[in-house]
Amino acid sequence: MWVLALLYGCCFGIELTIDNYAPLYFTDYFHASLTTAGLLAGTFGMMNLFARALGGIVSDRFGLRWGLRGRAMLLGATILCEGFGLVLFSRMTVLPAAVAAMMLAGLFVKMSNGATYSLVPFVNKKAIGAVAGIVGAGGNLGAVLAGFLFKSSLTWPEALLILGGIVAVSSTLAFTVRFSEADETVAQRELRARLAASMVPATAGD
Repeated sequence: MWVLALLYGCCFGIELTIDNYAPLYFTDYFHASLTTAGLLAGTFGMMNLFARALGGIVSDRFGLRWGLRGRAMLLGATILCEGFGLVLFSRMTVLPAAVAAMMLAGLFVKMSNGATYSLVPFVNKKAIGAVAGIVGAGGNLGAVLAGFLFKSSLTWPEALLILGGIVAVSSTLAFTVRFSEADETVAQRELRARLAASMVPATAGD
């Protein structure tokens, strides 16, 4: 649970950070107008319409084939790619390239959000609400900590570069997320049952 909270800080926390700073970043470093900067930053948030769900969908596929361990490894991979995306974003000096790098990083940020919560229900079935709450709080904590970098004497590109490095290194925490054989068996059984149920057409009396 605590590892998932830290990892959620590395994805949802970063999402909140980019939401807050992207408009100013585009105006200060690329001299975009406020309207343009707002629209460009807004596209980052709009990726939630599909990318968060995509993380959950892909996690289900990994879970079906490799179990809960596969879900955890997917989470590690998406957070690693997110870190590389942030590093790339920090190095961009041309506005179109910066927007493209932000969108790439955003794809993995939001996929990581979905992949994190695809694991939450399996941590402790008797306390799913408590686990979900603590993991969610990790996201807010991550945003607070990331914000300190942007309030420091660092330039914002430097802050993004350091943030990307921290996120990439933190992805290794996914290797510590482990489940028992019994948990793996139950999760596989439940997932297959849900998939089978979703393929059964509703009858007229349903």
